[in-house]
Amino acid sequence: MKNIKISLMLKLIIFIILISFLSLISCKVSQGNVTSGQNEIILISSGEAYEIISSDEDIIILDVRTPEEFNEGHLEGAFLLPVDKLEGRKDELPANKTIIVYCRSGVRSNRAADLLVENGFSRVYDMGGILDWQEEGYPVVIEVDNEGMLEFNIITVDEAYDVFLNDERHLFIDVRSVDEYSSSHIHGAVNIPVSELQDRLEEIPNDKTLIVYCNGSSCDRSRRATRILIANGFEDVRDLTGKGIFEWEEKGYPIVKEE
Repeated sequence: MKNIKISLMLKLIIFIILISFLSLISCKVSQGNVTSGQNEIILISSGEAYEIISSDEDIIILDVRTPEEFNEGHLEGAFLLPVDKLEGRKDELPANKTIIVYCRSGVRSNRAADLLVENGFSRVYDMGGILDWQEEGYPVVIEVDNEGMLEFNIITVDEAYDVFLNDERHLFIDVRSVDEYSSSHIHGAVNIPVSELQDRLEEIPNDKTLIVYCNGSSCDRSRRATRILIANGFEDVRDLTGKGIFEWEEKGYPIVKEE
């Protein structure tokens, strides 16, 4: 009987030790996950990025595209550091600040965010691409040679249609080719291909809202044209987002097809 009691006591002691050991391991694993979680990329939408940027001045907005892309239009206050130079220049970034990374469509921003996290940056947000930012209608700024920066506005197809209906002081500018324009264009739009725009500025009134369009976010001609117009003193310039003329037509808004 005595031996049975000793045996039960030993089993109880062993059981308590085992439970304690497992609890300790669980605690260690949990602590490891928390530490790891501090160095994870946080994916955010353009809307979430806008809220963070609007409410927190002590952040770094990191544009990892090329200088040419940056000059075509970027987030206000963004710091340019192309992704292929990030490894050698990461020390230029403060490791204790929140960093929002973006590129054109999201591929390079993900690479850059990975690199930052691997090198100890703990608060890294990957916004993805500026195309999504523009699709949502958030502002960007463009470089104007030796004159600082000017902001230009994005306008959605629905917003542009509202202008079309209710604001007589507007002009749609189709910056595609003559053939593309002839096949289908927004009712009332004038056609000035972007390659000719610089030489035809005198044809454009400076007292109207100018809505520039091409084939949507996959087409950079409207953005290039917008930059030219602003650089030459046109103040109220909007770049049509979405799928451009294609979305306009899909929604049943007025178009003209020349025979």
